[in-house]
Amino acid sequence: MAVKSQCKLDARIKSMDDVQTCLHYDDSYIGERGYFASDLSELSDLSGCSHDTLAQIISDGAGDDIFRTPHDVDYDNWGSRFFVPERLLRPVEKKYRPYTLAEWVDQHEIGEVIRFRNKYNEEFNVMYTGYVIDNGEDTQDIRTKGRIMLINIGYFLEELFKDYEICINGEWQPFGIIEE
Repeated sequence: MAVKSQCKLDARIKSMDDVQTCLHYDDSYIGERGYFASDLSELSDLSGCSHDTLAQIISDGAGDDIFRTPHDVDYDNWGSRFFVPERLLRPVEKKYRPYTLAEWVDQHEIGEVIRFRNKYNEEFNVMYTGYVIDNGEDTQDIRTKGRIMLINIGYFLEELFKDYEICINGEWQPFGIIEE
């Protein structure tokens, strides 16, 4: 009978089988980077775990704290109970937000050809011809509602983010900027 874990794992961990334990581990991960935890509940958010290189797996007399970092080895510390190799994790998804007008103006030149598409995969190659700001708005103001002009049509950046993708360096991405 399989036992289900009550612990929710970080979204980057594909399967509980990817978590190395004293009962299930692979020596081939020595020298690789990954995440260390002393308690299974710590694996619910890998950002709180130690991120280091697996230097040693103690297979005799260490109990279940068998995964050691270089620091653990140097100072003869106990290891950790769990190790998740970085290469087994899902990639971190990039989160985007709409450009501010100031960011757009800083990254794009008037006269540049912008390649973008809508949700129906209809592609457009149009010239960026400038921007329009309403009275009282400032291109440096992060809340600005200014519009960019693509040929002779003014688009709000929030509208472009919601309904379109832009092609940057040959790759399609949301019409926005990566959140830091």
